[in-house]
Amino acid sequence: MNTIAIIHTQCGPYHLARAQALTSIYPGSVDLIQLTSQERQRQWVVDAYPIPITTIADGVLESLSSTHLINRLLDHLTKTLPTVLVVAGYSHPAMRAAIKWGKHRRVPVILLSDSQYCDRPRNLLLETIKGNWIRKHCDAAFVAGASASHYLETLGFPRHKIWRGYDVVDNHHFGQASQIILQHEADERQKLGLPKNYLLYVGRFAQEKNLLRLLEAFKLYQYQTRLPPWSLVLVGGGEQEVTLKVKANQLGLQNLIWSGFKQIDELPAYYSLASALILPSVSEPWGLVVNEAMACGLPILVSERCGCVLDLVFPGINGYVFNPLDTQSLVGAIVDLTMQSQDQRIQMGKHSRQIISNYTLESWAKALTDCAQAVSRKEFEHLVKLRTL
Repeated sequence: MNTIAIIHTQCGPYHLARAQALTSIYPGSVDLIQLTSQERQRQWVVDAYPIPITTIADGVLESLSSTHLINRLLDHLTKTLPTVLVVAGYSHPAMRAAIKWGKHRRVPVILLSDSQYCDRPRNLLLETIKGNWIRKHCDAAFVAGASASHYLETLGFPRHKIWRGYDVVDNHHFGQASQIILQHEADERQKLGLPKNYLLYVGRFAQEKNLLRLLEAFKLYQYQTRLPPWSLVLVGGGEQEVTLKVKANQLGLQNLIWSGFKQIDELPAYYSLASALILPSVSEPWGLVVNEAMACGLPILVSERCGCVLDLVFPGINGYVFNPLDTQSLVGAIVDLTMQSQDQRIQMGKHSRQIISNYTLESWAKALTDCAQAVSRKEFEHLVKLRTL
């Protein structure tokens, strides 16, 4: 039986949608595996699974012993004997154990990765050790985009063994919901208490998201703009929430709305009624909220540290890029966008939709299937070299 096993620490709506798309393309069965159904930093709620999912252990990931998870995971793999193993990262010991299991059993291993070189300070010795380990144990990699591919190449991983297109969302879900919401725009705005023009942030309230600087930049924008200032709507929650609210009070920020954490089915309304999305992170492997916003037809303001920038953001076409460590650069991006006419912003949103139409669940499934079939062939080394000619 041809079975592809995909292992995540926890499966959220994104993973389920991708795996479901894979079931209609992959020539075999799909075993979607999560170590646990809960992580402390995630608040995902999935009411119903569209496909079967294997949960290795009950409980919160951070509270479970790595040894327990490793034993349970390897027991499952030994019983099911997948023909291809797809592993999301290698930071958790259970993921490394699964990769080594695949190497020992001669089961092809595909590494899922969206890490970038700029995500954190790098130590040359550790990077060398990491690169040697990945090259030894992984047959191929399925990465988010250009930046993630470049990072793996700096680790010595061969370019011809890297497939791109890992970070996608259900564009249809967001696009269709957006159209419905905009048919009742006035009612939706009133129901959610949202203003006419606002910048939208969606994500965790964490240090790497750079929200303290965003608040400072937004205050400067309000001083500098010659037009009626937009509002800033923050959707999410996290460990910095109290700190951020104190900062907002100190700055005397006006037109600031805290909307709290929202599940995936609630997000289209916030995207659809927004004037633009802003993602100011100093470390962001990709930024799936950018995909979501683009699917809803929004212009985007994105930090140059976000992994999606090289692939999704075309300055002046569908948004702007800024230096997240430079407050004036952030202010400049906000001013540049808000100075555009409504017709110009609508056109930028249309470009966003066109660009993101190349990053779909179907393209994800096709790319992973192609990668899996390549690593399964004995002549893989010869065939993948042909891809680079």
